[in-house]
Amino acid sequence: MESCSVRDSAAALFKGAALTAVFSYLFYRSIAAFFVLIPLTLVLSRRFAGKQRKKEKDRLLFQFKDGILALAASLRAGHSAENAFVDAAEELALLYGREAPMTREFRRVEARTGMNVPLEQAVAEMAGRCGLQDIRTFSEVFAAARRTGGELGRMILDTVQTISGRIEVREEIETLLRGRQYEQMVMKMVPVFLLIYMDLTSPGYFSVLYETVFGRSVMTICFALYIGAWFLADRIADIQV
Repeated sequence: MESCSVRDSAAALFKGAALTAVFSYLFYRSIAAFFVLIPLTLVLSRRFAGKQRKKEKDRLLFQFKDGILALAASLRAGHSAENAFVDAAEELALLYGREAPMTREFRRVEARTGMNVPLEQAVAEMAGRCGLQDIRTFSEVFAAARRTGGELGRMILDTVQTISGRIEVREEIETLLRGRQYEQMVMKMVPVFLLIYMDLTSPGYFSVLYETVFGRSVMTICFALYIGAWFLADRIADIQV
């Protein structure tokens, strides 16, 4: 789960190429500009893919929280750790479906223990596949508790509380930023819509900017400032929790 699927990568590349094509037309009116801007396509594609990965990891973390909550409930009911993972997998299947990422991960843990793999090793493998720090921390604490005979139910509940606190803080920050992010998106699109509007209502009005060396230099400076402002705005709004 560390990397995007082929489909997600292809979608990100398509979005980057489409956006580069729009920029090439609006700022240069040139097909050649699209090929010159191929590095920008790759940068945009990586950003789109990164945002998609972040969404997937956030969704995975939400599901993981519910999974270990079900795990703790099963342990408190007196079930063994191995059976608790079976119960948690069933609970996740009811909540998110059998094809949900975390449901499949708990099923893999169940399958690995059925092959006589130690449970703590199966959990560590799950943490490695997911690539989330919270799950890695859970795996390490889980393994330590198994070795020392610690109370798994209490340990899992402590982990749930920690993860829940992080998620709640993230939700509060996202709620506060949502309005600003919408304004940011509108501001990003204003120059694009302005150029399109002028092109449709006054054909040839900006011809001097596309047909002379000076005009192309001005458009290049404007484009560089626009892209720089775009990336800077994304960086400011990217708050890690």
